[in-house]
Amino acid sequence: MPTKSTNPDKLNLAKWIRENQSKLVPPVSNKQLLSHAKDVIVFVSGGPNTRNDYHVNPTEELFYQLKGDIAVRLRPLDGSKPHDVIIKEGEIFLLPRWVPHRPQRPKGTLGLIMEFPRGHDEQGNPHKDGLRWYCPKCDNLVHEARWVLRKIDEDLKTIMEAFWSGPAANRTCKHCSTVIERASAIALKAGKVTAAKAKSAKSNRPTAAKPANRKTKPAAKR
Repeated sequence: MPTKSTNPDKLNLAKWIRENQSKLVPPVSNKQLLSHAKDVIVFVSGGPNTRNDYHVNPTEELFYQLKGDIAVRLRPLDGSKPHDVIIKEGEIFLLPRWVPHRPQRPKGTLGLIMEFPRGHDEQGNPHKDGLRWYCPKCDNLVHEARWVLRKIDEDLKTIMEAFWSGPAANRTCKHCSTVIERASAIALKAGKVTAAKAKSAKSNRPTAAKPANRKTKPAAKR
C-alpha cells in the first residue's frame, strides 16, 4: 500500500516516436518507454527488423499495431506446425506465455507492445527469457540462450550479437550440418512473408534528361 499519492504519467506517443525513431534499428528495432513502470514493460518496435530467432517469454505479450501490417511467426506448444499470425494496422493480438514467437516487421511499420515483469517460480528463482534458433533446413533446435531479463531494448540485441559473433559450432545444425545465416529484412505481400527487395542501383541508361556520356571521335582532317 503506497504511503503517498503519485501523479499518473501521460505521454504524447506520436511525439515520443518522432524523437526516438532513429533508435529503432535492426536487428530488434525496439525502444522502451515508461521504463520506470513497476508492473508493465512497454516498448515500441519499428521496421525493418532482421530476425530468425524465436523469443520465449514467461509472460503474455500484447501487440498493438500502430502502422502497417506485420507477421508474428509462432511455434505452438502442442507441437503443431509453425505458422504466421498477421497483425494488421489497428489490430491487437494477445500472445500466450511461453509460446516461441518471431515478430517480423517490414520497413515503415510501427507497433506498441506490452509485456510484464517475469516473476519467480515456486522455488523463488526468477523466470528466464529465451532466444532459440532453429535449423532452416530440418527445423531442429540448433541453439538456445536463456537469461534473466534486465532491459527489453538492450538484452535481446546483446544475446543476438553474442550468437552471431560466437563459435560457428553454435550456429551449425548437428543433424544436417546447415549453418544458420544472419536474417535479412522481410516484406509482407498478400499475407505472405517474403524477402525484402534490395535497393536497385540507379540505372546508367541514357534518358532525355540525362544523356549518356559518350566519347566522340575527333573529326577527320581534310
